Amino acid sequence: MRTALLPCALLLAACETNEYYSDDDGGGATVTVSSVVTVTSGGEGTGGDDTSTSGGGDGGTGPASTTSTTSQGGGGGQGGEEPFLEGAPEPTVEPAELALDPFGVDGNRYWFAVAPSEVERMNQGEFGGGGDIYTPGGGAGATFANHLFATTAGDDPQTADYGKVEVRVIGESTWRPWAFDSIPNLRVDTEEFQEDHELAGYKDFRFNNGLVGTIFREEIALEIYNRLGYPAPYASFAWVGSNVWGADVAIPYTMVEVYKKGFCSRRRDQFPDGCENMWEFVGDFGGTDFSDPENCQFSSCDTARIGELDALVMSTPPAAGFKEALAEYLDWDSVHRAQCLSWMLWTGDDAFHNTNNVVILERGDGKFMYLPYSIDISGGQEWYQFTPLYGQNTIARGCQADAACWADTIATCESLIEDFAAIDPAGIVDEAYDRLSENGMLRDGDEDRYELIRGWYAQRAVDLLPELDFFREQPCDWPNVKCNGECTSIFECVPECGDGLVACRESCVLEGECFDCFDPHVWCGDGSCMLPGACP
Repeated sequence: MRTALLPCALLLAACETNEYYSDDDGGGATVTVSSVVTVTSGGEGTGGDDTSTSGGGDGGTGPASTTSTTSQGGGGGQGGEEPFLEGAPEPTVEPAELALDPFGVDGNRYWFAVAPSEVERMNQGEFGGGGDIYTPGGGAGATFANHLFATTAGDDPQTADYGKVEVRVIGESTWRPWAFDSIPNLRVDTEEFQEDHELAGYKDFRFNNGLVGTIFREEIALEIYNRLGYPAPYASFAWVGSNVWGADVAIPYTMVEVYKKGFCSRRRDQFPDGCENMWEFVGDFGGTDFSDPENCQFSSCDTARIGELDALVMSTPPAAGFKEALAEYLDWDSVHRAQCLSWMLWTGDDAFHNTNNVVILERGDGKFMYLPYSIDISGGQEWYQFTPLYGQNTIARGCQADAACWADTIATCESLIEDFAAIDPAGIVDEAYDRLSENGMLRDGDEDRYELIRGWYAQRAVDLLPELDFFREQPCDWPNVKCNGECTSIFECVPECGDGLVACRESCVLEGECFDCFDPHVWCGDGSCMLPGACP
């Protein structure tokens, strides 16, 4: 978490403008070439320190082992053996000597030298990168870049060649092929081919394209989680280049820390007992195979304790006593906070509201907690607007049916709302904009997107407390809804309508205004179409 967010230095005079790509409307529907600028081969970065003392983790320590720079081709790409090195920056130091802070400083530059045959492999599969977007690759079939060059930001940039690293093209709604005219999400594992190989203390990280949540939303949401004291990945803004796009192209990306054991070791104050296991998946308790190695985020996971929790969740009815029954296993304070934050920031494509993008951590003390994942869909992004506080997964529904548990959720939200206003979320948006602007990273349409997102966060700080009043009452357990003052199945509800209104599904609407309410939304008693549990 940044202890302070100060602007990075302006672009160096020696560095010309940069050619990069941007989506035309923030939705990622198309990708078009934006203003052309060239980058000198030494990788002259932008930047300056933002005074962050965290987020870089072990920034500057470098890897335990170094890599050969033989036949690198330097900035000119001598490259007879590896023609895809044309345009690569010239290494000036060994990796162990590079003073790189990946998440504490914006404007660092990364350049991938990757063979066209490997790019073709990365682009295969339903979503690319082998199919499953939630787990790292591995094994003999791992796709790779022959070289990853890293160049520090600032007035005296230095470059190191980290050699061969695993690279995958990943994403679902954000998936794009790695091609000359499109921007992919890239997932990097530095240790796949070189044991104990690190980039400034990090072995796993992502470069996210920002084509759904824009360049702003993910970094801002993660920053808010961290400033509010909830464990979340670090993020920064970085330039990415490759022979795939050409020697003179650099693209602004959001660089994000990946959930691995290092995530916990870099947060010893939040995890004093360490972390035992971690799972990343789509689904919920009662339907997830925790023994599937594809769901495990560590080299291996012990499923004994989460198996006990799974059985207990499914055998405990959603009613009074639900929270107490699970207290030995769940860190309920974090559960309340996670559900509140999901509502506050509208991260609706998550464990609570869509049983998607689920990360569950087993801490060293034996307690389980949810971690935020894929929250570029946030801050008013159109797909999950009006995310309710009420949740739909088994944990949320159990707590909502337990009056004492739900009262604790409401109290937690009240406290978080106060803290949210205190950190000035609109100011955090301003800081992100300033950092992007001063590093030359703003893309086509980003001025308008900034204004829109800033306005949303400024208004959110005002609206949250009165909006909480809509959720103080315990909700009906889905698929029931309030119908004539009682909880009734939405399929059986026939509302009693007043003068001038007609029954339409479980709603009362003006005659002639009955229309379809598309899944997953439902009709509410006031005629509105909302997500389940969100009806006023």
